[in-house]
Amino acid sequence: MRFVFFTDIHLLENKDSIIGFEKCLDRMLAFGPQLLINGGDLGVTPQAVNTYHEMIKGLDIPVYQVNGNHEICNGFLTPERAGQFSRSFDHDGVHFVIFDTVRFFTPTDEHPQNWYFIADPQNLEWLATDLARIPKQMPIILASHCSISTSAPFRFGQELGMEFPVNEVTEATKVVNLLKPFDSVATLHGHDHENCRHRADGIQILTTAAVAGGWWRNGLESPNISGEPQGFRVIDVTCGQIESQYVMLQESQSQLASWYTQAKSMRHFINVFDASPETKVHIENIGELQPLDAFSDSAKGLSPHLYELSANHLEQIGASERINVTIDFENGQTNQLEIDCSAVLYM
Repeated sequence: MRFVFFTDIHLLENKDSIIGFEKCLDRMLAFGPQLLINGGDLGVTPQAVNTYHEMIKGLDIPVYQVNGNHEICNGFLTPERAGQFSRSFDHDGVHFVIFDTVRFFTPTDEHPQNWYFIADPQNLEWLATDLARIPKQMPIILASHCSISTSAPFRFGQELGMEFPVNEVTEATKVVNLLKPFDSVATLHGHDHENCRHRADGIQILTTAAVAGGWWRNGLESPNISGEPQGFRVIDVTCGQIESQYVMLQESQSQLASWYTQAKSMRHFINVFDASPETKVHIENIGELQPLDAFSDSAKGLSPHLYELSANHLEQIGASERINVTIDFENGQTNQLEIDCSAVLYM
C-alpha cells in the first residue's frame, strides 16, 4: 500500500501559504496514495484550522490528523482535550497509530510556550493494550508530531531531558520499547522543520521537513532550516517492508542534494536532503565523505544529513565550480549528480 505523510503547513502565515498548500495537495495526490496523514501545526490562528479543513474537505481519500503544538497555540486543542486523541486503525494490512503527545502548559518566564510533549501513563497504557492484539509480523506506522527519538535538542543547543520539553518527548523510550518487538515499524514526525532519518532499536524514525519550510519569511520559495526544499514523504509498504522517499513541493526543486557552507565556521558540506546514517556519499576522484555524528559537538547547529568535506577534499576540488557526486541510499537506489560548488551560506 502507499500513503503520504505531510506536516507543518502553517497556513495563513504568508499570502503564499494557500498557493503552496494547493500545490502540495495536487502533488501528493499525483502519487496515488490510499490515505494521507497530517503531522500537525496547521497554523497559529483559529482561521488557519478552518482554512485547512475547507481545503481538504473535497478529497476522496481519508485524511488523518496528528495534533501539533500550534493546535494548542491557536485554540483548536483545548487544555482539557489535549492528550485525548490517540487512536489506531488498520488499512490494507498495516496497523496505524496516531499518538497524541502534545500537552498544555501554563506559561512562565522560564517556559514561555503554552505546550510541551509527553508520553503519559494514560497513553502508554492505551498503546500497550492496542499493540497487544497486533501480530508480530504486521507492519506498524506510528505518527506523532514530535519525534520519539531525536538529536534535535542537542543540536539546537537546548537542555536534554527537560521536565517539560519542547523538542523531545518525555518517556519516549517507553514508546520505543513497546514498538521494538515488531518486525517492521516506522514512526512519522514533524515539528523540527528538517529531515532526520535514523533507526532506534530497529525502528525507522522518519522526521520529515515542513510543507511550509519558512514561508512566513520568504513566501513560496522557502527552504527548511537545513536547506531541504519544502515537501512531504511518500511511504510504500510492500510485503511487510516499509520504504519512503521525500518529495519536493515543486517539481522544479527536485534535486537530491546541494552544496552547503556554514557561514560562521566556513565549513563545507554536501547536503543530502533525505540521507540516513546508512547513506553513502562519494565524490569522483576524491572519495567517500562521512556523515556528521548527530551527538558530537561538531554537529551543533547543523543537520545530520550533512556530509563534511575535509581540508584535503577542498584542496583537491580546488577552483572547480562543479563536482560529480554519487549517492547510494540504503534501499539500493544509486544516484549520480553534478553539484554546483558555489557557496550557499547558512547561519
